Amino acid sequence: MNANDFNADKYKQAAQQEWQKVAPGWHKWLPFISDLSRGDTNQMLDLAGIGPGHRVLDIAAGDGDQSLMAAERVGPDGYVLATDISSNLLAYADASAKEAGIDNFETRVMDAENLELEDGSFDAVICRNGLMLIPNVGAAMAEIYRVLKPGGRVSAIVFSTPDKSPWISIPAMIAMKHAKLPPPQPGMPGLFSLGAPGVFAGAFSQAGFNDVNTQNSASFVRLSSAAECIEFLQDIAGALHTILAPLSNEAQQNAWAEMEQALKQFENPDGFAAPSESIIGVGKK
Repeated sequence: MNANDFNADKYKQAAQQEWQKVAPGWHKWLPFISDLSRGDTNQMLDLAGIGPGHRVLDIAAGDGDQSLMAAERVGPDGYVLATDISSNLLAYADASAKEAGIDNFETRVMDAENLELEDGSFDAVICRNGLMLIPNVGAAMAEIYRVLKPGGRVSAIVFSTPDKSPWISIPAMIAMKHAKLPPPQPGMPGLFSLGAPGVFAGAFSQAGFNDVNTQNSASFVRLSSAAECIEFLQDIAGALHTILAPLSNEAQQNAWAEMEQALKQFENPDGFAAPSESIIGVGKK
């Protein structure tokens, strides 16, 4: 499929259904995901300039890990709105906020390309590992620009190129091979759609943001084994399930087995350690 054949509405519907399904698995891994992402998340919040009393919008907030970190920064006089297409994920965010006694926090199911929010109503917007999955990134960035106050900042995190995050790119390529699908074409949403040099920064600039800056951040995904990495992906990676869905159960199991075998190259005497690289970007209205 190329970009001209792509149906954004069908994609959004399928994506929403998959995120609804994997929400429990995603939340099960929240402590691991939070720890894995903590350094980049703090950098994103710093770049967004989030401080006491600020109003913050989180796009593709998921179960709200980074949203609650923002809520702690803005304090009782601030406000954080966490948005996502999955009500199931946002339910976990609400529960976590209540458990932590955070009451300057709200969730709403919302499409990032059509934010049902007033112009100039937020001091900062954040998005952790979500922008690359939005069909029309330009529309989403234009909406973010619209809802920001003058001088407000947006900061976001995306994956860089596939070769820099083999723990997820290798399984994705194997899944597409088994499903007899071609690699994603330019202009289509996907884990690495904003990772090529200049693409992420360009999305900020094209929306009108100034003082745009991007920086790469390399780390490792550390688990006990390749088998545990596959368990992790089976629980959280709705996209892989979507790719494999047309196949028989046996064919799906064969694909997962091949993924696990391929990831064994990252096993060592201490467990499993695979490279991972993100890009952290910021722009000012």
